[in-house]
Amino acid sequence: MATTMTHTGAAAPGSGGTAGRKARFLDAVAFEWIKISTVRSTWWTLLAAAVITVGIGAFAGSTADTSREPQFVLQEIFVGLPMGQLAICLFGVLAATSEYGTGSIRSTFTAVPKRPRLLAAKALVVFAVSLVTGLLISFATYAVGSLTLGSAAGRPELSDGAVLRAVVGGGCYLGVLGVFALAVGLVLRASAGAITACVSLTFILPLMFGALGSLGKLLSKWWPSEAGQQVLRVVPVEGHLAPLAGLAWFTVCTLAALALVTSRVTRRDA
Repeated sequence: MATTMTHTGAAAPGSGGTAGRKARFLDAVAFEWIKISTVRSTWWTLLAAAVITVGIGAFAGSTADTSREPQFVLQEIFVGLPMGQLAICLFGVLAATSEYGTGSIRSTFTAVPKRPRLLAAKALVVFAVSLVTGLLISFATYAVGSLTLGSAAGRPELSDGAVLRAVVGGGCYLGVLGVFALAVGLVLRASAGAITACVSLTFILPLMFGALGSLGKLLSKWWPSEAGQQVLRVVPVEGHLAPLAGLAWFTVCTLAALALVTSRVTRRDA
C-alpha cells in the first residue's frame, strides 16, 4: 500500500514530564492519539469514508422511489455505507500495521512494555476516532440525502425514535468496525493482507451468502458485520437479528477477537 502511517515526533510515555515513573494507561492513550492524529493517512482515509458515504447518499436520495415508505427511503439513503465502511477498515488496519511496516513497533513496546495496556489504549483511540467520524458521517448522510429527496418522497424524520436509532446506530457500527479492522491488522501485521481480509470479511463474503440458500441465510444472520448493519434498519428484517441485538453481537465478536489478538501479541516477538 502506498498509504502508510509514519510516526515522527511523538513523545513516548515516560519521557519529558512523565520521566521517572511508569507509563499509566492515560499516558498510553495520549501516546496512541499523538501517533494517529499526526499522520496524514488518518485524515485522508476518514475523509474518503465521508465523501463516499455522503456522496452516494445524496445521489440515492435524488433517485429514491417516491412511492416507498419512509423507512425504506432511509435504507436507500444509507446504501453507500458498505462502500464507505471500507475506508474505516483501512484506517483501523493502518493503525495496527504501519508500526510493523516501519519497525517502530519495537520502540512502542519499549515505551509501554505492558502490551495489553498498550493494545487497550490503541483500541480505545481507534474506537473513539471511528465513532466520532461515524456519527458525523451518519448524520451528514441523513441530512444530505433528505435534502435531495423529491417533494413526493416519504421523508424519514429524526423525531421518529426508530429513525434516530438507525442514524445513531450507523455511527456506532462504524466505531466498532474500526476496532474490528484493528484486530485484523494486529493478526496479519501486513497492510495489504489485512486490508484484503477486511474487505473479504465485511463486503465480499456477505455478498456471496445469497447464493448459498438456507446456509447463506443462517450465515447472514450471525455474520458479525452483517448483524451489526441491522442497526440501520428502521423495521427489523425477518430472518435477521433485531437491530440493537445485531449491533451488540458485532460488538461482542469484535471484543472477543481483540482479546484473542491481545493474548497472541503478548506471547510473540515484535
